[in-house]
Amino acid sequence: MRLPVAFSMLVLLAAAGPSVAQQGYATALATESNNQHKLVSYGGRLYLTYSRRVGGLPQVFVDVSADGRTWRSLGRVSQGGGAATLSTLAVDRRGHLHVAWTDFSGAAGAVYYRAHDGNWGPAARLSAGLPYAGYPSLDVDSRDRLHLVWYGIREASQGQPAAHGAIYEIYYLRHAAEWSRPQRLSGGFPDAVNPAIAVGAGDRVHVVWFQSDGQAFQITYTRRDADWRTPLPLTSGTAPSTKPAIAVDAAGRVHLVWERLRGGETVVEYMHGEADRWTAPQAISAGGGRHPTVGLWTRGVFTLWQDRNGVVILRAFDGRWGPVRFIGRGDYPSATPWRPTPGARPYVAWTSPAGVRVVNLEPLLGGS
Repeated sequence: MRLPVAFSMLVLLAAAGPSVAQQGYATALATESNNQHKLVSYGGRLYLTYSRRVGGLPQVFVDVSADGRTWRSLGRVSQGGGAATLSTLAVDRRGHLHVAWTDFSGAAGAVYYRAHDGNWGPAARLSAGLPYAGYPSLDVDSRDRLHLVWYGIREASQGQPAAHGAIYEIYYLRHAAEWSRPQRLSGGFPDAVNPAIAVGAGDRVHVVWFQSDGQAFQITYTRRDADWRTPLPLTSGTAPSTKPAIAVDAAGRVHLVWERLRGGETVVEYMHGEADRWTAPQAISAGGGRHPTVGLWTRGVFTLWQDRNGVVILRAFDGRWGPVRFIGRGDYPSATPWRPTPGARPYVAWTSPAGVRVVNLEPLLGGS
């Protein structure tokens, strides 16, 4: 399917309208949420996952492009009778696609998975036994093992001071020959929400989420060495820090961006770390900012977010932060690559008023 091209770096995909908000989680936005990888480059191709309405409900799709301008659909991924959204995508070394999403065909959200090796395989529910599971984030390592995290309801709070009368926790699965059993990563004060994952050098798995410390939500990080490290709060104070996104560079440095509430509006903050050494959080948005994402280019990292006026902002770091650049209207930008990927160019996808935009950032970053 050929799609209309607005200019050399832009392609418009099918628009996503409002969805039915089952359990309050089904989203109307095609590229929500910022903890997930939506756009992947592999073997000279770009793959994009997004949601759009079918028969009044959002459903999950994947498209592919050889040049970032002309796209063809690989079809609808979700097959249930309810809303399906909040999808995440990874591509292994064989070029096989792996997609996970939140499906509302049942009484509440559940995490589903499906693979494509030239044809779509069967859909599998991975979060069986949990009252709710959603917002999955997915990556793949150098041995084609899949790593998947989500947040879900563990149990009723039984009088504990948890939101929604339940305890929300972060869960992890790995797939080698088969899927492992879900492993809970979070602990401590509830709730723990919206995990983001990235696999770095040596197949080290990095996960970040936001979790309450009893006063406010804080950015919380863990990694897997021989085993999972004790989760580490990276922020503090009474100003909530939420909605993190993650990238890992070739040196193993972890780059994080997130929202922080300051003076009645959210700003975007950034930090990076290696092993257990982290920089101090740094505000990088000129004014209000939300739904940030982070990616890699050869001279450093780049970040994008939506400002208070609904404009997508780009800012790059190559040893120092460059100027803020306004690149279009929309929300929920999703950057690629988030880890070193041979031949990958810096791209971003976001939900615009006209549909999903996919933009090649190379000309804006000054080469990669």
